[in-house]
Amino acid sequence: MAGALSVRTTMTTTQLLAAVLSLCVVVSLSLRGADAARGTPGDSPIVATCLTGPYPELCVGELGQRLLDVQTVIASAAPNQGAAKIAGAPGQVDVKALVSVALEAASEAGTILVSIFEGKLPGFNTGVPDFKKCLGNCTVTMKSAMQKLHGAKAALHAGDKQVAKTLALRSVADVSSCTISCRELNGDVRLIVTQSLTEFTKMLQIAIGFISKMKSEPKPPSEPQPPPTRTTP
Repeated sequence: MAGALSVRTTMTTTQLLAAVLSLCVVVSLSLRGADAARGTPGDSPIVATCLTGPYPELCVGELGQRLLDVQTVIASAAPNQGAAKIAGAPGQVDVKALVSVALEAASEAGTILVSIFEGKLPGFNTGVPDFKKCLGNCTVTMKSAMQKLHGAKAALHAGDKQVAKTLALRSVADVSSCTISCRELNGDVRLIVTQSLTEFTKMLQIAIGFISKMKSEPKPPSEPQPPPTRTTP
């Protein structure tokens, strides 16, 4: 009787394990199918493009999916050829759109830093001496860097890549001094500030690298001049 019960228990456990494994396989295949339907950065030329610029792994991992998401959303709203003119067709790489998402990623990191330096995030003891030194330099510096970043985004939108590049370079220069001032921080504060500063700087450097690769946009045709008026003697 005990042997039969043991066999039954073993069989039940084995069957349960098999069922769990089968379920895991089904879920895994379903997730792979969903990912395949959505598309991944590795399925597009984003990898080859990012390899030509700075921080290729960060470019692919952080910006590849952002770009693909933007392209997919635009394509759903403009199913005709208009979508490709805005940010490139899904799966292709539009360099200007890649620069745009890099600047947006930098802007997100910069927003976190501004909130920290202005004391708007809870849990940060701004009275600590090391933090005071960091705040003393970075509160104003970070605002200046963000203003230049916003200017770079506006210049990119207007098609002036030289101004966009110049402002992005100046923004990086602003943050470099801030990085030095905050290097004495400790614990979680240092981790968050350092990661955000690194993200901000690297995303800007990626953007700067690809701004140089952007093709110059054709100037709009000038308006025809009216014919000269003739005066009769």
